[in-house]
Order: sequence, then structure tokens, then C-alpha cells
Amino acid sequence: MRNQAVEEYLTAISAVYQARSKDEKGKLLDHAVIATKRSRKQIIRRLSSLSKNKSKAGGSPSAGRPLIYDQEELTPHIKHLWENMERISAKRMKEALKDWLPKYKECPAHLKLQLLKISPTTLDRYLKGVRATLKANKGLSTTCPARYMKNKVPINTLDAKVTRPGYTQTDTVAHCGNSGLGPFISSLTVTDIFSTWTENRAMFTKKGPEVKAQFISIENALPFKLLAINADSGSEFLNKHMFEYTNRGTRIAFTRSRPYKKNDNCYVEQKNFTHVRELFGYERFEEQELVRLMNEIYTQYWNPLQNYFLPSFKLKEKVRIGGKIHKKYGPPKTPYHRLLESPNLTIKQKQQLIDTKARLNPFELRIAS
Repeated sequence: MRNQAVEEYLTAISAVYQARSKDEKGKLLDHAVIATKRSRKQIIRRLSSLSKNKSKAGGSPSAGRPLIYDQEELTPHIKHLWENMERISAKRMKEALKDWLPKYKECPAHLKLQLLKISPTTLDRYLKGVRATLKANKGLSTTCPARYMKNKVPINTLDAKVTRPGYTQTDTVAHCGNSGLGPFISSLTVTDIFSTWTENRAMFTKKGPEVKAQFISIENALPFKLLAINADSGSEFLNKHMFEYTNRGTRIAFTRSRPYKKNDNCYVEQKNFTHVRELFGYERFEEQELVRLMNEIYTQYWNPLQNYFLPSFKLKEKVRIGGKIHKKYGPPKTPYHRLLESPNLTIKQKQQLIDTKARLNPFELRIAS
């Protein structure tokens, strides 16, 4: 068969070939090999080329995987969920959907099924068009070194040794605006290293009695026993009041991180932004009456939202290859799920967590906060 006849023959069967199943395509190719006396690969390449040319000219769609999800319908719901989930990453969002979708009444059932099946990569692709550019703000550091107490509190980095809940890192965030002068409100952040469970409390000034009172409140609210506290070298932590509270480090182990080494307290440092700055921003709060309102938001709405419904990644291991350190992370989980998986919590403690979560609605918590 001449080249012109081969071209006419392949053009004639091209549309039929693209519409057939794999087995039927094989039979067509067998016939085409006999009729044209051309190799099988040559025929496949030519048929693919004809299909692409038709697609460019407005003909049949190009070969490839058919669309599974309706992007136009899904995008508004993905955007709404992402905004309510504090604009977390697509991988964390995928893990959170199983807890959020049952409470999302505005989403039709068929779209909920698609959202449960959607991959993190597809989620990330859909979010590209809705991501807002966030303004990078910075807060002031108001940590004052406690020189005379340093020798009484040992240096320790806990994270490499922690295998159970109760070992925590703590830090404070100053709501001082652009000036550290005068009295203002600060937020105390306490993060459990094992589960990443986080509690926040607002306090007026960072004096020892205030910090001690908020630690007592946090200890009573934790769903596990407080075993250790690791702080920075600030005077708000290294003082006689905290020594009394921890019984000089015997009732609760009391250690500090190395000066000027923020990574020693990395678990709590990252929570200062997600749990405090994302909520209250960088404005100055100097009215003492706001402390009660801020603590109500923290305890009743914000901390439950973060601990029960927003998954986070946790570093699994670090491997040095040459001059680079490669980090491996475990799958995203909520602090609630990490606690349920821990063998160190009693059945009663776990049941209390389950009962508490059953009463919560993430959308109501987000709106209230």
C-alpha cells in the first residue's frame, strides 16, 4: 500500500480506534498491520498524532485520563473549608476532611463523596486559584533573661527522648504592638511534645504569680498528667513562683533550653504563630478586662478547634546525607488522635476525649473564635 493510501486508511480508522477498548484497539492494530504492511509501533504513533491534531482543531478530546471531579462545583466548597481550617496545607486538609465534612451541612452529598476521594495533590491544585497572599507580620520579643536563676534550672532538650504525653514546652507571646513599654497582655503557650496538644492562656503582664496561676489552669485542663516543663531562659519562667509550682523540679521536671537556640523549643515556637498570632494578630492589648474574654476564646473555642480538628505533621526522623539533612515526617494527625493511640492514657481518659469531641462542631468553634 502506497503512503497516500496508508494515510487515508489510518485517517479513516482514527476516530474508531480512539473510541474502542484496549482489546478492540489491539484487533484494529492487527488488521492495520496486515493491510498497510507497516510496523505496529509506526501505526500507533501515527494514530496518536492524528488524534492530537483533531483535538487542536476542536475535534475529539485529547487522549488522557478523564476528569473525575467537577472543579467548578468543588472549588467554592474547598475554599470555604480551607478558610475555616485556618488555611492549612493540602495534606493536612485532606486528613481533616473526615472530621469536618459530617458537620458541613451546606455541601451536597455527592460533593462530599468527591471531597473524601480527592487526593492532596488535586486539592493543592484547586487551591492555587484561591490562595490569598498573606502579609508577613513580625512581633516583638519581650523575653528578659533571668541571670541569677539560670544555674538552678538545668539545660535539657526533651524532644529526642519523649515517648509519651506529659512532656511539654512553653513560651510567651507579647501583645504589645510596636512597643514593649508599659503593661500589656501576653499569651502563655504550652505544647505537649508527643501529641502536639496545645493550651493557651492570656495574662496581664508576665510576672511570676501570673505565670504560675495560668500554669495551674492549664494543668487542670490537660487530658493527661503534666510530667515536665521545658522553657526558655526568660525571667517569666525562671523565678521562685515557678520553682514553688514545680516543687523545685521534683513534682514536675523543670528544665530550660539553651540561650539563643530557638530550635530547642521548636514545638512551642511554631504554635506561637498558629495558635496566637493567627487569632489575635499583632495589635497591642493593654486593657486588663480583655484577659477574661481572651481566655474564654482560648478555652471554649480556639484550643478545642486546634486540638480536635486540625491535623499537624510531626517530625519522624532526620537523616544526614553528605552535607544535607533530610527530614521525614509522619502522616498528619490531630493531637486528639495521637492521644487516643497512646498506651499511656487510661480508658477513662480516652473516653472523656471521645465524649468531648462528639459534642463539638468545628464550624461553630471557628465562627465563635
